Amino acid sequence: MKYPFHTVSQPVSGSEAEKLIQAIQNGGHLANEVAIALMQKIADRRRRKSENAEK
Repeated sequence: MKYPFHTVSQPVSGSEAEKLIQAIQNGGHLANEVAIALMQKIADRRRRKSENAEK
């Protein structure tokens, strides 16, 4: 993934900061539904590919 050269990070504040703090304290993580769906799709594809290779 390519990023523009002049990308500037913005501070995290408000409810997003609270979610981040809770995730760090609980040893958890933050992810949105789109990212989770993509990870599931990739895992399913790899699983199908390995099952087909075994046949």
